[in-house]
Amino acid sequence: MRLHAGICGSFPRPPALRKAFDDLSEDRIGEGEFKRILMECTRDVVRLQEKAGMTILTSGLLLWHDLFRPFTRGLEGLEAGRLIRFFDNNFYYRCPTIIRRIRWRKPITREEVQEAKKSSRELVKAIIPGPFTFLKLSENRFYASEDELLDDLIEALMAEVGALKDSADLIQVDEPSLVDPELGRAERLRGVDIVNEFLSRLGIPSDKVVVATYFNLDPERYATLLDLRAGLHVDLKSTPTEADLALREHVFDGPILSLGIIDSRSIYPEDPREVVYRVKTYMDSISPETLIFSTSSWLDYIPYNEAVRRLDALGRILAEAEVRFI
Repeated sequence: MRLHAGICGSFPRPPALRKAFDDLSEDRIGEGEFKRILMECTRDVVRLQEKAGMTILTSGLLLWHDLFRPFTRGLEGLEAGRLIRFFDNNFYYRCPTIIRRIRWRKPITREEVQEAKKSSRELVKAIIPGPFTFLKLSENRFYASEDELLDDLIEALMAEVGALKDSADLIQVDEPSLVDPELGRAERLRGVDIVNEFLSRLGIPSDKVVVATYFNLDPERYATLLDLRAGLHVDLKSTPTEADLALREHVFDGPILSLGIIDSRSIYPEDPREVVYRVKTYMDSISPETLIFSTSSWLDYIPYNEAVRRLDALGRILAEAEVRFI
């Protein structure tokens, strides 16, 4: 079993970038200077991850305001709509509003992934929103048929993945709606079918793709996720008792399992030895080729300095696991 550590998705914006956003909005700097600062901060966040011992890195998604915004701007046929609460969080997203046919025009996230790749020798992970969550959290004002909407959406997301293949070592498809407690089991099973259709058309080996769910996990929802034909990321901190039961009751034998064992919505300290001991208790029911220690979800929910501490905790957990798992 190969062991890795890496954050689930985003990292809070460094102070220099927050200031650059303010300066840009007040016309104190231009687009060129803003982009220079953005790339510098991306390199800094990549180095922070590497220094802390992460072996799978992200760009930090520093320009992303939410899961959908780069795609709302980058894909034809979409516009940013009203602010909506993102699941059970004090965090909001601009609802992707579909006003014309969805088409992919050009690479949306490739530049930031390439910058991360240039800045590190470690593996780099790209992130995209999954088709089911995109469907459930968007507003359709154009398509008469949901099937037609999905066909065009899947084609557009496939094109973006195609543009990332040469830059990213791993593709993460974010699908929190697959464990949304407000959706019935039949709807979530349909979601698994939609995601599997998307995965089958990507033409990427299953050990290079991770479907990420977060915020809710219990044995029933986890059981449906086991039919996904890719690696899997699960949140063990939002519903810890139910998540613990899920991993003990159902066998996971997929290529990659990413465990969200660091709470991304809390600054409470973690004891690496306790975390590794807990993960070892799951070994009778999980046997992935690659096991990743990760944050439960994106790190947008805590301050920058606290996110740095979460990185350090993940690095210590990986080091402890490398000793105890051998």
